Amino acid sequence: MRGALVGAAILFLSACGSSDEVAGSGGGGGLTTNPVVESRAGEVYRQEVPVEKTGDTMVIQVMEPTQLEKGRTYPLVLQGHGYGGSRNIEPSGFQQRLRDAGYYVISIDERGNGESSGKVRVMSPDFEGQDLVGILDWAEDLEGLRRHGDGRMVVGSYGGSYGGMYQFLLAGTDPEQRLRVIAPDITPHDLVYSLNPNNVVKSGWGLLLTSAPELPLLGTLLGGGAPDPLVLLNSLLDILERGGTRQDNAIFEILTGAVVSNSFSESGNNFFKYHSVSYFCDGQPAGPQSFMLAQPDPLEVAPRPFAKIDALITQGFRDTLFNFNNGLENYECLKARGGDVRLLTHESGHILPLSVSTVPLPPGSNLEAALDPFYAALTLPGFQDAGGARSCGSLALDDMQFAWFEEKLQGKRGAVDAAMPIGKDICLSLAADDAITVRKVRRGGTSFEIDDSIPQFNSALGVVGAVLGNGAREALLATQPLYTAPAGGAVLAGIPTMSLNLAAPGGLGLDECTLPLGIGACDPILFLGIGHRKAGSTRWDLVDDQLTPVRGFGEHAGEMTGIAERLGEGDELALLIYGFHMQFPVTWSRDLLVPALTVGGSVQLPLLDPSEITRQGL
Repeated sequence: MRGALVGAAILFLSACGSSDEVAGSGGGGGLTTNPVVESRAGEVYRQEVPVEKTGDTMVIQVMEPTQLEKGRTYPLVLQGHGYGGSRNIEPSGFQQRLRDAGYYVISIDERGNGESSGKVRVMSPDFEGQDLVGILDWAEDLEGLRRHGDGRMVVGSYGGSYGGMYQFLLAGTDPEQRLRVIAPDITPHDLVYSLNPNNVVKSGWGLLLTSAPELPLLGTLLGGGAPDPLVLLNSLLDILERGGTRQDNAIFEILTGAVVSNSFSESGNNFFKYHSVSYFCDGQPAGPQSFMLAQPDPLEVAPRPFAKIDALITQGFRDTLFNFNNGLENYECLKARGGDVRLLTHESGHILPLSVSTVPLPPGSNLEAALDPFYAALTLPGFQDAGGARSCGSLALDDMQFAWFEEKLQGKRGAVDAAMPIGKDICLSLAADDAITVRKVRRGGTSFEIDDSIPQFNSALGVVGAVLGNGAREALLATQPLYTAPAGGAVLAGIPTMSLNLAAPGGLGLDECTLPLGIGACDPILFLGIGHRKAGSTRWDLVDDQLTPVRGFGEHAGEMTGIAERLGEGDELALLIYGFHMQFPVTWSRDLLVPALTVGGSVQLPLLDPSEITRQGL
């Protein structure tokens, strides 16, 4: 590869310096194989990059440093867009800040997006991975590109969601492992877990994701932008011009098949596992794929462990697509490799607010307070509430991201500590302006028993039961109060765990389940969450809008979805049990033969002891 030749060509320039040392730290000097020969103003230009291995043509926007100076060298920062998005044609505010500080920035049209060719395969190592390696190979010749003492280019990356996935994919796929500084936000760890948790298809998001690359207007709406009919029209014309959709048939076959059958296929699970960060973390070979309408992955990339990577990982507690557990798993994976790895959370992420709390009201109005008495009679299981800012308490994540590159790529020691004065502690966001730090995320905690004396509704009755008000649901034990905060309140932050048993009521034994699961017999599905009811209120709020599905009779033990909330004196926590929820609109139980079941066992809640919290109220 080009990088190996470059390294051999310049080793004689440096008799010392480790492979991770930033050449020319902070001063702009250092190693390069293509010096700036004449000072000039930096340009922004479109570049096509043909990739021989895939046959794709990738289109990128190259943003040179604002001013290129003779004799100076410059690190490179890559940026990738979200699912269904496209590259930045003009520098964003953050990108201009990087340019002014002496960075190259490359904004990427990922495969099948924007002007890049090919079909979207959701970060396949054999397709998107090879295209990303091709972009990095092209960038080796940038004028004044800075290099480490061993000849490796000085390169970092950032982006959120799909723009976080490409960073891990490039780090894992590149044979030379050149990318060692990353800043991924709201990024999945295991796509099987994200799209099919506990073998229950997350159909609300699945249906949206199959549309996002085809109709960029959806991405505008999800990002909070104003609807633009011209964007919709242009995207429809683009589909007609291409003579087909942007997404590979494999995506449609897996997701639409899952919605129809109420379950992922084995090939679907293997496909998404191969495309996940966890593939490189777990080191397990990829399983086989077989499709009726699509080409399987060649499976040519082995699950080699990541190099030692410095990673600033940020994740949203309110994210209902790629939840906090994903960020924690990515953090633990890279931390085991020995790099400088940090984890901070925020109140944003993949947010699709469709609930009563998001109805626009005049200033000073409070619809929830006005409707509070009616929650005793009616529950509205909306998709989720609105998100908040990308900050962990008072810590602005954009500033921390910039400082991360300044220290890791420009060699400016102390930049990270100045922007992020919490050391290597983990920052857990509790609300828009409230956060704590801990040294380690709590899994499990105080145990509470679940009352299994009354059956829970399932299937069609589960849909009806989901809209019953608090009074009826508590009488039916579909809402089970667990805990009341003492004087001084409490902090709930971490990953709850469960040890539950789902049993058939009324004498129906498991040996009577004779029909295949595909027909729906003996196939109960429940959705569990932790509810928070403020003192004096009648409404239970689903903490951070997070649900954990469970499917099938028998024992269910393991982690629930991570949550974080500060409780006031007299606030209550409960286990909320749904037979239906809008996050899973078409993948609730179809088992009409089992209208109810019993739930017993216990849940463990991460109620933190004050000694576990290193900083309060950031």
